[in-house]
Amino acid sequence: MEYNIESATKKAHEMYVYQESEKADEKDSSFDALWQSIYDVCQIASYGIIDTVEEDELQEAIEWLKETQSLTTLYKDFQMLF
Repeated sequence: MEYNIESATKKAHEMYVYQESEKADEKDSSFDALWQSIYDVCQIASYGIIDTVEEDELQEAIEWLKETQSLTTLYKDFQMLF
């Protein structure tokens, strides 16, 4: 899917992984903060540190991260660990 910041933010807010995140974008209002919040949950869920995220929810969030990384400012060249 082709995202812009508005549609990517809307999609993120609908994902279960966002509900488990720190929701940093609520304080900061930046897309980078939102992206990092989702990434953090995906990372700890993929390592088994938390078990509240189902595999399909995790995969949905990882796909979203990949599809929206280009919209970030700080993470455009960031190499994801999964």
